[in-house]
Amino acid sequence: MNPDLSSRPKSELGFVQLVEPHRKNVRLHCYRMLGSAHDCDDMVQETFVRALRSLDTLAEPAAVRGWLYRIATNVCLDELQKRAPRVRGPELGPPSRPEETSPPPLPDETWLEPMPSAWLPQADPAARYGLKESVALAFVAALQILTPAQRAVLLLRDVVGLSAEETASALDCSVSAANSMLHRARTALDERTGPRSSWSPDPAAPVDRALLERYLRAWESGDLATIVALLHDDVTLSMPPVPRWLAGSRDVGSFFRSHVQPSHAHRPFRGTLVEANGALSIAFYRAREDGQAHYFAIQTFELSDARIRVIDHFMSKSSLAAFAAEGLAATIEL
Repeated sequence: MNPDLSSRPKSELGFVQLVEPHRKNVRLHCYRMLGSAHDCDDMVQETFVRALRSLDTLAEPAAVRGWLYRIATNVCLDELQKRAPRVRGPELGPPSRPEETSPPPLPDETWLEPMPSAWLPQADPAARYGLKESVALAFVAALQILTPAQRAVLLLRDVVGLSAEETASALDCSVSAANSMLHRARTALDERTGPRSSWSPDPAAPVDRALLERYLRAWESGDLATIVALLHDDVTLSMPPVPRWLAGSRDVGSFFRSHVQPSHAHRPFRGTLVEANGALSIAFYRAREDGQAHYFAIQTFELSDARIRVIDHFMSKSSLAAFAAEGLAATIEL
């Protein structure tokens, strides 16, 4: 139940009214900084706690947006001092062979996590990157290779749209130092991702819902031939929290054939389309003895040449939490 704001002290009520409209954008900023949907709300809460304590440093209400981003950035930088960057499967080393035994899972905090598209606000002041681009999994993954300071300066300038002076103030450095960090960050990001046209979502192009629906129906019916036919020759498959990944339609198909298909008869898949990171994804469920299908994983995708080129198969419990909070069911009927 939401608290009755009218019962709060006038100063606190005014503070809530001042900062609450910025909650969604601050949460997105924390997600991009950390690569973790699970930790975002804690970071937002800490941001607002620090903001309330330092309310006297806000020059005027009109400056609240930049002021909050400064606080949120430093909350995230403090957090990043305690942890390693989150990763995607291909960053762990060379691809596995399909016949290899899967190693034990790594802790959830090792992995980059997807976020619900419900987190996206109706409008966003993004500058160099569009709203969906700025939360695309490929972009958020690429951010993790930057140093925390580089990540912060690139996000504040190119996504949030702060000025050089505002960014330097947020990071407590000179404008020239901030500009130098921004140049290095942009260069590193371009080297990692290549041209934006090769990976960024095109807001003008409709998501290929029909392809994903066909892929989902094939999984539900156990039609492996159709599944493999929908894969790009250069497809990659990662499976957090299991520290392995596969490359190429032949190896991915072989893995599905040997590790997944044999159990389909008694533990069939069900699924539903969901939105993650601004794009269509699939929440998968598997049958259990109780006659229901229980949540199993969220798959996110990148498409190329009208086929599936990247599959991230998120099985960690923490990757479900944010989606469950947005209404994703834990079980569905068979």
